[in-house]
Amino acid sequence: MSPVRATLVVLVALVLGCAATGIGMGEAPAERERAPSAAQIADARQRVAGASASVRRGRELFASEGCDRCHSIAAIGAGGKLGPRLDTLDKDADEILESITAPRDEITDGYPEKLMPADFATRLDVAELQALADFVATVSGGEAERGDDGGRGRGRGRSGGD
Repeated sequence: MSPVRATLVVLVALVLGCAATGIGMGEAPAERERAPSAAQIADARQRVAGASASVRRGRELFASEGCDRCHSIAAIGAGGKLGPRLDTLDKDADEILESITAPRDEITDGYPEKLMPADFATRLDVAELQALADFVATVSGGEAERGDDGGRGRGRGRSGGD
C-alpha cells in the first residue's frame, strides 16, 4: 500500500471513529436539557408499573419502533440523545400524539428539522399511536388516557384539515 493511500485510510478511520464517539461534534441538544430528579424517575417508574394495557403497549412500541434510540427516558433506561428528552415534557397525550403524527409541524429549538421520521401515522394504527402517546404522557407525568379512545380518533389516514 502506498504511503498516500495508507495515510488516507488512517485519516478516514480517525474521522469515522470521532463521529462514532461524538468527539469534536459538540454537545447534543438533549444533553443540555434538564434531567429528571431521582424522585421524578421513581414516580415515573411507579406510574408505568401501574399503567393500563394501552400504556404498557406504548412502552413496547417505544422500544420496537426505535424511539429509545433517539429519545431519553431515564425511568426505562432509554438514553437516546438525538431527539428531545421525553421524561420532562410538559405535554398531554393529545399534544404528544400530534408530535408523533406530524413531527414537522413544531420543532423543538436546537434540533434538526427532519430528524424524526414522519411516517408513524401510516406505519401504526390509531390504537398503537394512542398507546405510544399515552405511554410518553404517563412517563413524563402529563395527562394520558381519557376513556376508551380518548375521544381523539386521530392517526392513520388523517387528513390535512385535522
